[in-house]
Formats: sequence, structure tokens, C-alpha cells
Amino acid sequence: MPPSLVRARPRSQTVLPWAIPVLVLFVVVGLSHRRLEDLIGALIAFPIFLALVRRPGVALIILVVALPLEPIGFPLLYSAHVPASLLRPLASYKELLGLAVLAAGLLELRRTGRKLDRIDVLLLIYVGVVTLYLAVPHLFASGAPTAWNTRLLAWRTDAGYTLIFFGARHAPLGARVKEHFTRAVLAIGALIGAVGIFERLDVHGWVHFVGSTAQVPLYEVKVLAESQTQVISNLGYIYNTNPLRVSSLLLSPFDMSDYLVVAIAIAAVRISSARRDTLSYLVLGLGLASIFFSRSRSDGVAAVIVLVLIALPNTRSPLEGRLRLIGVLLLAAVLIVPVLGGTRFVGAQGGSTSTAGHVDELADGLRVLEYYPLGLGLGDQPETATRFTASTKQVNPAYISDNLILQVGDELGIQALLPWVGMMGCILWEFKRRGRRDAFAAALGFAFLGVVIAGLYHQVFLTFPVPWTLWAGAGLALNRTGSYPERTPTEAAIPQRAAPGVP
Repeated sequence: MPPSLVRARPRSQTVLPWAIPVLVLFVVVGLSHRRLEDLIGALIAFPIFLALVRRPGVALIILVVALPLEPIGFPLLYSAHVPASLLRPLASYKELLGLAVLAAGLLELRRTGRKLDRIDVLLLIYVGVVTLYLAVPHLFASGAPTAWNTRLLAWRTDAGYTLIFFGARHAPLGARVKEHFTRAVLAIGALIGAVGIFERLDVHGWVHFVGSTAQVPLYEVKVLAESQTQVISNLGYIYNTNPLRVSSLLLSPFDMSDYLVVAIAIAAVRISSARRDTLSYLVLGLGLASIFFSRSRSDGVAAVIVLVLIALPNTRSPLEGRLRLIGVLLLAAVLIVPVLGGTRFVGAQGGSTSTAGHVDELADGLRVLEYYPLGLGLGDQPETATRFTASTKQVNPAYISDNLILQVGDELGIQALLPWVGMMGCILWEFKRRGRRDAFAAALGFAFLGVVIAGLYHQVFLTFPVPWTLWAGAGLALNRTGSYPERTPTEAAIPQRAAPGVP
């Protein structure tokens, strides 16, 4: 064949295969060790992310199961000689799962063309304000933290739970995912409660497990790069055993009790719905006992209020189920009330001093909102402040109000507080509307209300295990892929009786 008739191979096809190794070599040499780890992690995570976007229910359930186990699980992996270089990128699993749920929700919105409702609009306004603070830290507050790590952690903390809610609310998730979510939270709640009881019975055994077996302090220093002072503060409730405040797997009596309020609400609704579910009774008993041993009065009050509300007559719960729940509550009262004397619940063991401190903190929070109506800046909140102050000196940890509402206003200003409060009100109203017909929505509605009540006296949305679990469940309960969530066959078999005035 004449040479003129031979098709010349494009130069790009000849050069590109040889250029790839050179490009890889350039990237390896040019990037730092830490950035190279991040790049490799991103290349591995991307196909996993695409797969999870197609299965948002799987992503959500994995997230719900993994979050409460992370505080102990990751240190156990480190103590088993899993290298820190692997654990650091692996710790981003929650962001990967959360982004997959969010992406699935956005794709479903685009596919259906569904319009946003008032909850969505208020949520996006709030997230927009937080993101503005992230991009332009001094837009509203001249003294706001400027370090990128500080602002990024604060953004994940302040906006992450709302985006999980948004994704779960719009992603194509059905009744099977709701049942798996319920079972997962109840199982984790039973485990947390059981470990709490073990901690109460064998204090030194639990301290040895946390410090020597799981090596939590070493993990926080070597992997999380926290100072020894901060580690001592983080684990203060573990090592300060007199008086003992049970903290279980979450390593904090408040996080543990907040989670158990969620599990107790779900278990109580299942009991009141005439379900003969052994796991629900187990969660109710272990949860109430662990909250009592945590000495968290706000969570104790929240749990009691939620249980009383669930036991009241309604259109969802038959008389038989309510009587069983009332019987359990009476038994708990018989066991707990006689031992309340001399505890923090009645003002002893520092309870009165703590109450006075809460009053002062609320007053301080109101003063901050009065003097800084546009907020102190993204990152001036307890979770970020206590982690970065020792190293950056850019965050003032003195501005800490033990109130979930004032905390938003103090950090982000009224421009974020107003849409946030509006969003919370609309969510509670939607729970009330849907809860009349759907047991899952009722359970998550009571759980949401219980955590909000507890949050009037300590921070409840400033970590990851409790808020991300709660808001993922809330989004699932208020999912918009149908007019109402599907009822399971067991729920459908329960006769529904309308209350007076309810159609």
C-alpha cells in the first residue's frame, strides 16, 4: 500500500500514553506527603460516592450505624496498628456518605421538578449565611476567626446536619429504609445503654478499656493532632469518676443522653403502637437508667416530657399500647423516685451550683446577642473554640451559651438565627401534621422535640453522632417523595381512631 494512503496516527494518541507516567511522577514529586494521601483517598472515594448516590438508603443507614461507634471504633483500629495515614482520610467517611445522600436528593429534585417548600427555603437561607461566613469571614464580624481549618470545621458543624436533612428529605427513600433506620437506632441505643450500665458497675474496668485497650488519648494526640490539654478536657468525664457521670461509647454524658432521648422516643412510640417488641422495652429500660446515671438533668426532663406526651390519648396509639407504656413508666418511677434524694436531680452534688451557672450562661448569651447582633463569627462556638484555641488563639471560648438557640445567634448573628428559628418551627409543625397518620414521623417528631428541650441547657447540635443521626431521621420522616410516608403492614393493621376535631 502506498505510504500516502496510510492514515497518519494523531500526534495526541501517540504522546498521551507516554505522558501519563510523566504526569503521575510530577504529581507524586510535587505534592506533599499529606496532599498525596488526600489525592489517593479522593481517587478511591469517587467511584464509591457514585455508587452510593444510586443507593442513598444504604449510605444513610451506614452513616447512622457508624457515627455513634466512631469515638471508640477509630481508636480501637489505631490500637490494632492501623496506620494514622489511613485513619485520617478514612475519618471523612461521614462527609462522603452525607454528600451521597445530598446528591441523591438534589438529583431527585431535578428529575421530578418538585418545588421547594418553606422548610427548604428557610434551610437554604441559613446555609447560605453560614457559607458566606466561610467564604468571607469578616463580612459580618470583624473579629471572626480567619484560619481555614477553624472555619471549615465550624461550617461542617453548623451546616452539615441541615444538609443531611435536606438530602434525606428529597432522596428516593421508602418504607424499608425507615424500618432499617429504626432498627439501627434501637440497636445502637441498646448497646450504648448496656455499656453505660457496665460503666456504672465497673468504673475502673471502663477507664482501663478507654485508656489502655482502645488507647483513646493516644489516638486523639497522634491522629487528631490535639494537644494534651485538650485531650484531658475531652476525656474529663471518663477519668473523673467521683462523682461518676456515665458517658458510654460517646465519651460524653451529654452526647450519650441526647442519643438515648432519640432512641427512647422511638422505642416508646413502637410500644404505644401495640408492638410487642422486646428490643423497644430493652432500649427504654437501659436508656432511662443510663440517663439517670449520667446525671444530665436536662435530658432526664426531656425524656420524661416526651414519654408523658406519647402516653397521652391520640389518633395513632390504641389503648392497649398506651397502657403498656404507662405501666413501664410507673415501674420506672417506682425504681427511680426513691433514689433521687441527694442527687443532682434535686439540687445536691453540685446541682444547685450548676443551675446558677446555667442562668449566668443564658444571661451572657443574651448579652452577646445584644452587643454583637451580627454574631462573633463562624468558629466562635464551643466545639470549634475548645479544639483550636490552644493552637491558634483566634477563637474566644468565653462566649459559650449552653442554649442551642442563643448559640446560633451568638456565633452567626440574627441573619442566621431568624431563618434557623423559622426552619425549626416549620419542622416541628410538619412533624405534628404527619405524626397523626404515620408512626415513624411521630417517633422522630418526639425525638426531635426531646433533643430540642435538652438543648435549652446544653449544646446538642455541635458534634456529629447525635445531630447527624437525628436530622437524617427527621429528613427521612418528612421525606417528600410521597404525600405521606408509607405505613408498614403492622402499622396498617392497627385500627385508627380519630380524635375529636381531627378529620
